[in-house]
Amino acid sequence: MENQAIDIKDYLKIIKRRRRFLVIPFLIIALISIVLAVLLPAVYRSTSTILIEAQEIPAELVHSTVTTFADQRIQMISQRIMTRPNLTEIIKKYDLYAEERQKKPEEVILEKMRKSIKVETISADVANNKSGPAQQATIAFTLTFDDKSPALAQKVANELTSLFLKENIKSRTESAENAALFLSEESKRLKAKIQEIQQNLATFKEKNLNQLPQISAMNQQELTSLSNQLLQLDSQERTLQDRRYYLEGELAQIDPNTMATNAVGNRVFDMKDRLKELQSQYPSVLSNHSANHPDVIKIKREIDSLQKEIGSNTDLNAMNGELTDRKAELALLLKQYSDKHPDVVKLQKQISALQQSLASAKQSDYSNASIQPDNPAYITLKSQLASVNTEIESLNFTRSRVQSKMEELRSSLRQSPLVEKEYMDLIQDLDNTNLRYREVSAREMEAQISQQLEMERKGERFTLIDPPQEPLQPVSPNRIAIMVLGMVLAVASGLGAVALTEMLDSTVNSPKAVAAILGVEPLASIPYFESQREHQAHRNERRLLLIGMAIAGVLAVIAFHFIVMPLDVFWYKLLRVVGN
Repeated sequence: MENQAIDIKDYLKIIKRRRRFLVIPFLIIALISIVLAVLLPAVYRSTSTILIEAQEIPAELVHSTVTTFADQRIQMISQRIMTRPNLTEIIKKYDLYAEERQKKPEEVILEKMRKSIKVETISADVANNKSGPAQQATIAFTLTFDDKSPALAQKVANELTSLFLKENIKSRTESAENAALFLSEESKRLKAKIQEIQQNLATFKEKNLNQLPQISAMNQQELTSLSNQLLQLDSQERTLQDRRYYLEGELAQIDPNTMATNAVGNRVFDMKDRLKELQSQYPSVLSNHSANHPDVIKIKREIDSLQKEIGSNTDLNAMNGELTDRKAELALLLKQYSDKHPDVVKLQKQISALQQSLASAKQSDYSNASIQPDNPAYITLKSQLASVNTEIESLNFTRSRVQSKMEELRSSLRQSPLVEKEYMDLIQDLDNTNLRYREVSAREMEAQISQQLEMERKGERFTLIDPPQEPLQPVSPNRIAIMVLGMVLAVASGLGAVALTEMLDSTVNSPKAVAAILGVEPLASIPYFESQREHQAHRNERRLLLIGMAIAGVLAVIAFHFIVMPLDVFWYKLLRVVGN
């Protein structure tokens, strides 16, 4: 079994026997790889490096209105640059993809150009003293463009770099301007709202002046003061009423006219008292005598004379009272006596005289002018009573005003809770709007400073540190890698074809195969003798192999010339090395 194991000689015999299946795939794949390495068009890449510089002024002093991260802003600017108008303008300007534009639609050309543009960020560990350990941050980025022409690759990359830098400045400036404009409009709107609320508040105060919260406390104090004043007025009125009753009682007991006396001290009646006395005597005299009696006529004439002098001084109430008394006495007498009784007749005459006197007094045309009082005590009491009445009227007038004022204050205090709620809502709305206005005004000033920062290029900016250069070497295809990979694939394909053919072939080609089949080794082995025809076929195969190898060598030299270095340069370097 050990003698039957396949060794290296067996593998060499298999390769020699199946050399045709090894060489043909190898030559085909090698030629294809060499053709691809030579004929694939070279693609050149021009690259620019842009540094992201932080703003010159510390962020603690001036806050920027651009709050997006650098990589986000790079992606946003990339999308703005690679729009249809920008790419179409660049394609027309540099006549890119001239042949393809005649055959393919515009969308395909634009998509191809977008794939040729690459933006890659460069990150680094940036230490932050405030947050502690270093963190990854984008500090720069590269912008590349691939094209078959190195000159066009440089020009387009330069154009894209310029657009990138301009778009960054434009976007930051527009962002700062938009922020400042928005805050300015918001500030104006809040200011107009404040003025509107102030106007509404002024109108509300004017309409509800006495119901305002700050006035309610004063109204309550004033109401308490008016209540105390009303109590004082009541006390003063009671005192004045008592005084008036006292003066009226005193006046009722004092004669308004002074009593005159004669030399012996007897009272001398004045015309008024004399008239009263005669009027009281007249009914009694008339009841005793007839109307033509000299005494009756005398009294009547004296009464008329006095009435002409001093006017009517008849006390109708007294006469009515006396008439009523006489009628009551007559009624009592009629119960005891007949109508003819002398007392009854006398009383009837007195009643008739009183009735005539009362009728004549009512129909009298004499003046009712009264005699002015001349009693000093009466006059003094009368003036005091008039003063008391005046003070009482003044107190009543003051009380009415105080009560009216108190009613107004009570009405204002009843309405105060509703007014206070609406008033506090207006005040709170005004305070909130003022607070918001101050915040927006402060932010507006910061936005204006940030806008000036961006206009003077003092904020975060993109700086071109490595402009695009015309590439000297293509970035693709990697011809050496294609050739190496092709050779490896060619060898693997040839060996695979040999192995597959050997596995599918059932012929016996070695003593080991016979021993494996029969279980015993053969006694001897006869070598294979080629015929003339087979010998000629083998010669043709070797000739083709040599031709293929020559062609492969020529292709290798051509590939070396175009991929590695030109042959004249190689020959010059080789001579220089040999000469040394």
